Amino acid sequence: MVSNCLRSPLVQNLLASVIVCLLPGIYVALTVLGAGGGPANATRMANISNSVLYAVYFVVGLFSGSVVTTIGPRNTFLFGSLGYPVFVGAMWYFSNTGHLWYPIFGGVVLGVTAVHLWTAAGFIAFSYATEQKKGTYISMQWGLLSVGSTIASLVAFGINYNESVVKCPDSVYIVFIILMCSAFLVALFGIVKPSDVRRADGTAIAHYPHKGWWEELKAQRQIFMDWRMLVLILPMFGSEIAIIIFSTLNSLYFDVRTRSLNSVMFVIMQAVGALGIMPLLDSPKIGSRRTRGLVSTTTMGLFTIATWIGLLVWLDKNPLDPLSPPLWGWDDGPFGGFFALTLLLGINMVIYQVVVQWIVAALTNDPETLARYAGFAKGCLAGGLCATFGTEAAGTLTQTHVTAFCFTLQGTGLLCMLIVCWFGVKNTNYGLEEGVIVPVTVELDLKKGSGDSIPTP
Repeated sequence: MVSNCLRSPLVQNLLASVIVCLLPGIYVALTVLGAGGGPANATRMANISNSVLYAVYFVVGLFSGSVVTTIGPRNTFLFGSLGYPVFVGAMWYFSNTGHLWYPIFGGVVLGVTAVHLWTAAGFIAFSYATEQKKGTYISMQWGLLSVGSTIASLVAFGINYNESVVKCPDSVYIVFIILMCSAFLVALFGIVKPSDVRRADGTAIAHYPHKGWWEELKAQRQIFMDWRMLVLILPMFGSEIAIIIFSTLNSLYFDVRTRSLNSVMFVIMQAVGALGIMPLLDSPKIGSRRTRGLVSTTTMGLFTIATWIGLLVWLDKNPLDPLSPPLWGWDDGPFGGFFALTLLLGINMVIYQVVVQWIVAALTNDPETLARYAGFAKGCLAGGLCATFGTEAAGTLTQTHVTAFCFTLQGTGLLCMLIVCWFGVKNTNYGLEEGVIVPVTVELDLKKGSGDSIPTP
């Protein structure tokens, strides 16, 4: 018998956020340390392993939504949690041996599992929230991710503070692996079946007809029949690339103690970004959903443009020789400017991602469709990360050129997001989709507005 508390959509999203906190949150902390926590010459290894990770992630993500709808979010979370400790172990192994095979293997394993974890998390955030709370649910997951990253980064900072070596000690990796393994228990005992979830008014989220694997795979076609999802491919592709630029520059320009400090501030600012964008997406005072989407995208866009321009200016003043990285400390002159950019990049990584996810979640309320959309969105995101990590690993472009590419990608994506907000986001989808159960309070409000039935937007 599932307790009433666990059946709450908010509690389920909170538990999903805790899982994100303990797994991707710690992964982010390790990534932003640069070079997987290893010495500066491990940067190429980190870029290669992450390129493999996100190449696999991209392919698998095209089908991960069907996995969630078939085996359920709990089993998907359990499977998705397996790869993270393996990947951290691979970074630890390389730090001590210099052998590349295990980081590549760890990247493959995490590529298969991580996309399923994120798809399950996206399914819960997108479909369990009412239309008025989708920004809140999405921001909650990113806020808790920041908490996990902050705790892990503080652990690394505390251990590295008095270290004279240029890589993280073994204790950092051990603590990270222990924290990650605890997420398995949260998923096992906390996540319930979608059909058991009940809103505060007692209504279910939707009707869940049983479908086989073949029917699910055929349903994937609807993604490519929705022009809105096709237009959003570009912003989804470039939504998280700020973390790559930051982690690469952090590992090449600074010593491990300074890298740890920068990492702490980067992940703290993710929480600031998640809390800051949430009111713009969900506040009814701003206007209709379309208006909130346009305002949020424009606000985020201005911030994004300013951040990338600032980073290009800093790189122009501090050119890099990858063969002889400066490894500055926080007492060196260029640190101040990069520290300010660290704060901006941390915010950018979250607010760009949250706005893209909110737009995707606003396209429909059907849980099965949202599961497929969540998997597709995560797959596209991985494609962008794979391309950028691969470019960094190849070493054929300067950091200025890679940053300019990222600026162009995110800037063009802003235009795509505005187009979908203007032409594709309805004021409500309630009453338009068979199988979706309208919340009682919303149904009453809609009936009052039309006299006797739910209106068509």
